[in-house]
Parts: sequence; C-alpha cells; structure tokens
Amino acid sequence: MASDSLPTPPSATPTPTSAASAAGRGGGTATATVAQPTPTETLDGLLEQITTSNSLPALASTLRNFAGVPEARDVVLTSPTSAGADPLDSLDVGQHTIGILFILSARLTYTATTTTAPDVPFTYIDNFCRHFDPEQARFAPERVTLLAKGIVQRAEVLGRGKAAITPLRHLLTRYTPDLSYLTTIHPIFVTACATAGFFNVALPVLAVPISQISTTLFPDLRYQDHLVYHFVGGILLAALRRYEEAAEFFELCASAPVLGASGGSSGVRGPSQGPIGMGMGMSMGMGMIPPGPGSRYLNFGGPSDPSVFQVEAAKKLLLVQLIVHGKTSPLPKYTHPAVSNLKGTAYNALARVYPNLEQVHAIASKEEGTFIADDNFGLLRLVVERAPRWAIKKLTETYLTLSLPEIGRVAGVEDVEEVRRVVLSMIETGEIEASIDATGSVTFEDDEPPTVSKVEIDRVLRVAQEQEQVLRKLEREIARSKDYLQKVRLFDSSLSCKKKPLVVVVVVVVTVQAVRSREEGSSPNWPYIEEDLLAGEESVY
Repeated sequence: MASDSLPTPPSATPTPTSAASAAGRGGGTATATVAQPTPTETLDGLLEQITTSNSLPALASTLRNFAGVPEARDVVLTSPTSAGADPLDSLDVGQHTIGILFILSARLTYTATTTTAPDVPFTYIDNFCRHFDPEQARFAPERVTLLAKGIVQRAEVLGRGKAAITPLRHLLTRYTPDLSYLTTIHPIFVTACATAGFFNVALPVLAVPISQISTTLFPDLRYQDHLVYHFVGGILLAALRRYEEAAEFFELCASAPVLGASGGSSGVRGPSQGPIGMGMGMSMGMGMIPPGPGSRYLNFGGPSDPSVFQVEAAKKLLLVQLIVHGKTSPLPKYTHPAVSNLKGTAYNALARVYPNLEQVHAIASKEEGTFIADDNFGLLRLVVERAPRWAIKKLTETYLTLSLPEIGRVAGVEDVEEVRRVVLSMIETGEIEASIDATGSVTFEDDEPPTVSKVEIDRVLRVAQEQEQVLRKLEREIARSKDYLQKVRLFDSSLSCKKKPLVVVVVVVVTVQAVRSREEGSSPNWPYIEEDLLAGEESVY
C-alpha cells in the first residue's frame, strides 16, 4: 500500500519526569517538587530548536516529550515569548510546519490558558491549512487530529460553525496522500458540514470511496471513525436527495464487522464528544449525532455487541430503500444479527405494508414517537409522501388501462385531480410510461429500452478498467500477505482451495483483455494473461 512509504512517527508517549522527594525525619508529609525547566524547555528555547533543527523526527520527539507531562507542555506552548511576542509571528508555515502544528493545536484546545494565550484569528488557521507541509505534519499525526478538533471547538466558541469547514477541508485534502485513505479528520469534517448545514461542501470527499487505512498516517485512527464517517455521510447524502449513495453509506456502516474484545464501551470517546459534540437538526427533520457523553450514540456496546451507529444506520437504510425502491433489500449475510433483525419493530411493520397508504398512515401515526426518538421523522414523511407513487408504479405490472378514480382507490388518494397531478408528475420524471386521454383514462405502456451513447459506453468501460486495476493490485497485496498465507495453510488443505484467490484475477483479467481486443480488432493477448496469472500463482505459494 502507498502508506508503507510514509514516515513512521515517533512514539506519542511522553517521557515522565521524576519530581518526588521524601520529607525529613519524623514521618513528615512527602512533598513534590517540580524541576525548573531547562532552557530548551522554555518557549524561547523551543523556538530556537524549531528554527534550527535539521532532523524532523528529532524535533517532533522533542516537542512531544518536553516538560514531562502534557499539561506542563501545553502551558509552555500556549504562552507568549519572554519578550511578550506571539511565537507564531516568527515562524514560517511552510518551513516550520511541525512547530506551528504543536503551538496552534495546543492553543486551540488547551483552555486553561485561554485568558493569557494570544488569540489566533481564523485567517491564520485557514492560511496554515492551505500552505502547511504535509510531509512535516506526518511526523506528528496526533497533533493533526488535535488541530482538527480544535478548529471546530474554536468555531463553536465564536458561534461561527461554518468558519471551521474551509480549514478542515484543506487540512483533510492536503494531509492525506489521497482521499481514499480513511483518517480521523473524515468524521470531524462531515460532522462539521452537517452542523453548519453546508451539505454540498462534503460531496467531493464523500464521492471518493474509502479503500485504504493507514495506521502509519494516523496511529490514533479508531474503528468508530469509520462508523461515524459513513453514518453521518449517509445522512448528508439523504439530505441532498442522493438516496442511492446514502443507502450505500448506511449499508457500509450497518454491515461492518463488530469490534472484538477490544471493542467499544460506553466510555469510549467518540467523535461526537468534545469539539463536535452537539445536536444537529436538519431541514428534513433527520437528526444527527446527539451531544456529548451519555448519548446513546456513544454506547458502542460490549465485546460482541454492534455499535448503536450500526443499528441506527440499518433503520435509516430501510427508510431510504422504501423511498428510492418502494421495497427493502436484505443486508449482507455477514451483518451482525442484532443489526439486521428488525422484526417486531415499527420499521419492519412499515416495510411489510408499504406502499398501502392507509396502512402506512396507520403505522406512522401509531409509531410516530418511535420515529421521532430515532431522529427519523423526516425520512418517515418522505416515505409516506412516496407511497402513492409506488402504489401506482405497481399497477403498471398488472394493468394496461385504468381510470383515474380506480388508480386513486388503489393509491389511497380520493381527489381525482390529485391523482392526475401525481400520474403526470410520474410521466414527466420517467417513473412510468403512460398517457392520459380526455376521459381520464390512463393507458400504461411498456418501458422504452434505455438508449446509451458511445460516450457513456466509453465512460463505463473506462471506470471498469480502473476498477480492474484496483482489484488486481489488492489481489496481489493479499496474496503476498503473511497473515493471509498463514490462514490459507491453516484452513485450506486442498490445492483447489488455495487457488481460490486467483479466480477473481482470472475473471477480471480475461474479461478486460477481451474487451480491449474487441475494440482494437485483435485477438486476446493470451501470453500476457498467462504471465500475469503465473506471477499471481507464485505469490500464493
């Protein structure tokens, strides 16, 4: 993976400084004395090291471990120089990224000295996020995470939540090798976008599927970051009426493997705590992550229990599927039973009767409190609004001609003019192929076969070829993985089982090669395919 070439950050564990001394004879009380800081442990001494150091790893280690304990370190980092000047004024963003990163993150998050620390205007924060050196920042990944949280925290204090979005976007897009890497900034960024109501700003990030995770890039990356990112991302996409993509995000969250014995507990500090802990409502009525400790979203369950994020994602997924498909689809078989089993819930009852409008209304009224408590009332309203359209859509599978009153009775709409409006709307949007004559008779027609242009075919083929390259790369990485090979030898004793990983490569390579050959007017390059398969076969053994 690309992350293998990234610099390995030094340990983030601070070096403790012994400060205890025993009291005199006679059983006196022991007292603790803190050693006076050496010249290098004063801010002036640190500034000298920041501006003169030739070793980035050594500088990061010094800034991380000086003064012994984080509290003492942050007191120094948030103070002015001995001359009363702001230390940030003497540092260059591009040349002294590590030094500024430590000072800036401490100043934004360490509240004990907020009355004495020089204020940091958002123009400076934004300028740093636009021009910092990513290579330097990767030597202090935990400070990048702290900076992201501090940016949101400062924006909240100022009552300007939207001010955090642009700096976070630059920090995220510039720090990562590419957006396919999951980072600790992802959940912070999408949550900030949701809080401020700037849903569209998150789209360029949400459009890039997460395919790589690097603990070198972000050693403090937690499993819950993946859940929160896809959960909040799904809500953002649903708010933008991008239901297909929202369903994909909710499914990724709901079907994720449950964390093992080292998994979550109610005491885990989630991304919704601290800097981004707040209730976030939406114009659609869909709630976001509730605030702070004690929130049900922060109870990640026991060792074998799924996260509440996963359970809530499954509920939202069901509602989104009803909106976009008029029916539900089962979650993948590997989904935890506690997530996939919604039997006996209001959600399952709603799905069973959908799109019967009368029964849908009955369940929605009876279980309104449940949907409100789950922050899903906005989605429920959309589900109810779409029910007549899906009822009409089902009629096209059985009937050729129906009158508007007949359609209204089936759809649960008494007003004939309202039925006409809905049918015309569905015709305009391409949901059905039909026509209405002067007598109010609706004739359903077979759907016209879709027409696909050569440009679209070329685009789809190009995407397929790109995905083929990704699959081949991942396949080879897996085939060379020591952990994978050990499991193959342990669980698969037969030769045919050991060759299973090559099946994907065979199918993809042959298919793509055949498509290339057809377009080029030549026969497939079988020697090339054979050479590639032999290389993969050697990697397995």
